[in-house]
Amino acid sequence: MKIADRYELGDIIGTGGMSDVYAATDSILGREVAVKMLKVDMARDANFRERFRQEAKNSARLNHPNIVAVYDTGSQVIGDVDIPFIVMERVAGRNLRDMVREDGPMTPQEAAALMIPVTRALQSSHEAGIIHRDVKPANIMVTNTGVVKVMDFGIARALDDATSEITETSAVIGTAQYLSPEQARGKAADARSDVYALGCVIYEAVTGVPPFEGESAFAVAYQHVQEDPVPPSQRISTVLNDTEAVNIDSVILTAMAKHPADRYQSAAEMGVDLALLERGSVTNAARNHLATAGADFGAQPYPETASNLATVVTPAVPSSHAVRREGVPPGTAGQAVQYAPPPSPPAGSRYQDHRRANEKAKSSWSTWLAALIGALVLAAAGWFAYQFLSGDSEESAAVEEMIALPDVAGRPRDEAVAELEKLGFQVAISDEASPEVPRGDVIGTNPTAGSELGKGTLVTVTVSTGRELTDVPDITNMTAQQASEALTKAGLELSEDIRRESSESVPEGVVISQHPAAGSQLSKGSKVTVTVSSGRDKVQVPSLVGMDVNQATAMLSQLGLQATVSRVDSERADGEVLAVAGANTEVDAGTTVELRVSNNMLFSMPQITRMTPSEAESELRDAGWTGRMVAGPTVPTGALVDSGLIGHQEIEAGEVIRKDETIGYNAWEFDPSQWNPFEPH
Repeated sequence: MKIADRYELGDIIGTGGMSDVYAATDSILGREVAVKMLKVDMARDANFRERFRQEAKNSARLNHPNIVAVYDTGSQVIGDVDIPFIVMERVAGRNLRDMVREDGPMTPQEAAALMIPVTRALQSSHEAGIIHRDVKPANIMVTNTGVVKVMDFGIARALDDATSEITETSAVIGTAQYLSPEQARGKAADARSDVYALGCVIYEAVTGVPPFEGESAFAVAYQHVQEDPVPPSQRISTVLNDTEAVNIDSVILTAMAKHPADRYQSAAEMGVDLALLERGSVTNAARNHLATAGADFGAQPYPETASNLATVVTPAVPSSHAVRREGVPPGTAGQAVQYAPPPSPPAGSRYQDHRRANEKAKSSWSTWLAALIGALVLAAAGWFAYQFLSGDSEESAAVEEMIALPDVAGRPRDEAVAELEKLGFQVAISDEASPEVPRGDVIGTNPTAGSELGKGTLVTVTVSTGRELTDVPDITNMTAQQASEALTKAGLELSEDIRRESSESVPEGVVISQHPAAGSQLSKGSKVTVTVSSGRDKVQVPSLVGMDVNQATAMLSQLGLQATVSRVDSERADGEVLAVAGANTEVDAGTTVELRVSNNMLFSMPQITRMTPSEAESELRDAGWTGRMVAGPTVPTGALVDSGLIGHQEIEAGEVIRKDETIGYNAWEFDPSQWNPFEPH
């Protein structure tokens, strides 16, 4: 089958819930392409057609060597259904899913090398304002020449395989095994959602299995939200050295952090760590992980060099901090092998924030309350025991050392806690949103700074979680003014950088898209960027007078305009443009422009008197005349030589008439009574 009079369709080479992909040949350029067509049953729905066209529009905006290129788009009527299609680059090679299934898991270095181009593709997409939302091994292709290509940008799937995708009824879009927690909760995805999915992809590439598996898509999605994955180093069959184990665990688990703020904040940032991983250097994520683990278990920092990943033995620690090791020395049974950490990163680093978030998530109100009550009971019991056993309690109380509580406001949490504990205080942490104090820094203490307290006193440190978060409202299909009001109500602001983009369907002045997307969370006071429709593209209608109609029509088509031709009676050459409706004015792209074109049906009446009727007709025919001559009553003449000649023509010479018009005439007839012998004859 041939579509658009250009693309010869072959076999189906791929299929999904919304569309089928055909191998095809571009008959004009003679190249092999892939044609993606919306399925017939979905093409009957205007919403699906619009989503498909939006995918084509989004994909066409991307131009990157690691992204499958889009060449063309259009629609083809099949039966009674108008089916849209996208013409794409045809990639010869294998996808990552098949590579892992057929060749087995990759080494961390191999996986890192393969994923670096993917991060570049995603970064380019994110900078263009497009979130992939379905990063998975099947959408990562490696060509036969070794080039990595990312496919299916901007997909909004409707109905897909229930074993691999959550259906639209759950308001979730994406493949379950690679679904970010925010997507699983029905929240909007942003660039960090793609980072999470890529972390899942790397996990599968090095282990051979996805991080979470279950009997249903919903079961898998639940794990993404509630459970921690098994560290990938524990699932890798090959022997890893110290650096490799901590590197692969830290990179993947940082990308897969539950909270978006705790992940790599961009694909480019993740790409930097992947480059370090590929060449065996200590990654930034590993440094953060080891520094935080050292702070947890009292390890002393060492100078910041890769060689300092020396093995030390510490008491057994929770599995969440365990790092897989091979070849454990004798005598270390029951002890966890840890790495001596490099210096701690700046307090409030993303990894420390992530650790605190996990700690907070794993503690319940009841557990905290029980611990607090227990601490108070123990403290009271100790006090009474001290009073009972002390022979001079009053005197001891009088000389008890009182310590002024230092002012730790504005300092990083860990630094403040360390100082207070060093002074002998018990410390409890309370989180609170603050628009002024950076996340992870101390807002204040209870009791307040300067209070005279005894050792062992409980001090509550209030730590900033940053600005209060708020849900981004849906402001699409609003005017800029309406969008600004809606954002203000939500505690957000409309960015002054309002982008404009033409649209065939969205009226001028109405918001087409927004970033971040509706449903995502932002700190109050943040700005939201919108793209506003400028209406259809404007085109200036050219003056085409004097051109041939075919040339004029082709020029209008190049400008995105349609042409309609009106034939007009004229003496000008047939097909010559006489006038253009709306010439030199601006109109919407796609507007139909009227061309008034000569039909060459007019000519100037010649002088035919004193000709015989046959001579006159011959001259008229030569001028293009196609009508007929009609003889009227003869006119008497006394000149014998004039008899039979045309003496009068009904249409005067020089008058413009149609070529098919009837021409009347009167011929002379000799009348002897009119003869005058004295006139010259």
